[in-house]
Amino acid sequence: MSVKESMDKEQEFLYEKFKSTGQEKVKLSCALEGFFPEKEETSEEAKNAYSQYLKRRIRPAMEELIRQENICEMEQLAGMDWFGRNELESFIRTARKEQKLESLVWLMKLKDSKYGYTDRDFTL
Repeated sequence: MSVKESMDKEQEFLYEKFKSTGQEKVKLSCALEGFFPEKEETSEEAKNAYSQYLKRRIRPAMEELIRQENICEMEQLAGMDWFGRNELESFIRTARKEQKLESLVWLMKLKDSKYGYTDRDFTL
């Protein structure tokens, strides 16, 4: 069996596991593993299923990537425009709480580039 055939089988197994499991953690893990571009052997059907799932579950997906400090994949999900300012604030709080400095810095830079930081006026 060639390396490509082996990788194709692995992706098929991953997609079957994604479709059949009722456990959200397992489903999320499968979707994250199968979604990203380095997985070129992933079928269109599987990519679409992963995409639809991750779009609906963007918060837990980003939180998992924050815990892993996987900036590359966080950046790719951010590029999909599946979340807005409120979710971004939530991700920043998660990175602070989890003490994931690299993720926190990246998220704050994203916030600055997308929305900027506004000075608060505390005058009475």
